[in-house]
Amino acid sequence: MTDYWKSFWLAHGKESQHTELQVQVLRTLNKQPVAPEAFAAILDSVSAMLKPEPDIDLLDLCCGNGLITKEFISSVRSVTAVDLSEELVSKVKNGTSRNVTTLAADARTVSFPDNSFDRILLYAGLQYFSEIETVELFQRLRRWIRNGGLVVLGDIPDATRRWDFFNSPERENAYFDGLKADKPLVGHWFDPSWLEKLANYAGFVSAALHPQPATLPYQHYRFDLVLAS
Repeated sequence: MTDYWKSFWLAHGKESQHTELQVQVLRTLNKQPVAPEAFAAILDSVSAMLKPEPDIDLLDLCCGNGLITKEFISSVRSVTAVDLSEELVSKVKNGTSRNVTTLAADARTVSFPDNSFDRILLYAGLQYFSEIETVELFQRLRRWIRNGGLVVLGDIPDATRRWDFFNSPERENAYFDGLKADKPLVGHWFDPSWLEKLANYAGFVSAALHPQPATLPYQHYRFDLVLAS
């Protein structure tokens, strides 16, 4: 993630400790936490792409407070949960989660041995990486994932639908004001075809684009991507 977003999330992790869990990870709609039924739809969508199994090792990068991570703890062999914010990642593990390892670390520099995981999840986090950081990230993901594994990159802002989100003169102005101040709203927007070509460059066997179901709160301007190794 860029240095701006690193500073942002370190501060937000500290300031949001006692707020609503969805607010802690900025999963909001019109500044309100997403509804329980919308979050349930997110979990169903992630599970369908991730395909958890009892004998797999899962890495969750940029896991936040573990709202999504916790959905899979009981259905996989092990979970490694990584987030920049120590305050957020500390909420992932509880006394009964003996198969969970938590790590407060920068996803740009964290390192694991090759072939460590069967599944890797990065949900609503790719937007905080620059293009160069994303190239380096894909190459590391390919090293970490075992052959036959899956990498799920979820909730990616779609550059081809940018103006479906910034859909008024006021929102357009806010977008450009953010760029001028080097504080981009939402983060980096990706062209889906760019990510497909990057996946090929990084050595993945395939890259499958997944339009988000209509039940998901941000489906009008985001998409998911599943990489197979």
